Amino acid sequence: METNKDMQELEQMRKQMDILKQKLDKQEIVNQQMLRHTMKSRMSWINKYRWISLMAIPFVALCFLLMVHDRLISWWFYAFTVGVVAVSSIMDFFVNRLSDKSIMNENLLELSQKLVKMKKIRKTQTIIGLIVVALWVAWLMYEVYTHGSNNISEEYAKMMMISMGIGALIGGSIGVSIYLKMQRTNDDLIQQIEDLTSGN
Repeated sequence: METNKDMQELEQMRKQMDILKQKLDKQEIVNQQMLRHTMKSRMSWINKYRWISLMAIPFVALCFLLMVHDRLISWWFYAFTVGVVAVSSIMDFFVNRLSDKSIMNENLLELSQKLVKMKKIRKTQTIIGLIVVALWVAWLMYEVYTHGSNNISEEYAKMMMISMGIGALIGGSIGVSIYLKMQRTNDDLIQQIEDLTSGN
């Protein structure tokens, strides 16, 4: 008699544990879905930036073509400038790619690894980019001073060099701030995934 009672209590406890497990599983699924939607929302501005970055290629090509036309820079410098912008924009497009489909369907740990890899490649790309930009600015100054001085006054050439230097500093500052914001976005999402999966 006592054995039957113990068996009934054990069975009841087992059922309660099953119910609790089901509730926890459902809660985890809800938490995962909430995290995925958060990731999708947080990554949306980076995805928009990727397309804006591509749009910079024809814009830069046209602007610097006008400078070639006015004989302020050489064709060599023009080709280098468009090439650098094209490579940088295409790299941005592929390095920062994380589709909504991946976010909503892939394993969270795999997504975390992708975000970590994205951060590392982006850091390397930025360091190389800053070095190339420094060389580009120096060459730009030389171009305007040598080619430009043949077509405009030396005083105007110097004013252009100063303006371009200031523009390069502003552009560089904006680029670095975008880079830091991207890295912070990745860090936040990686941390959220770790917090959610740490118990598994």
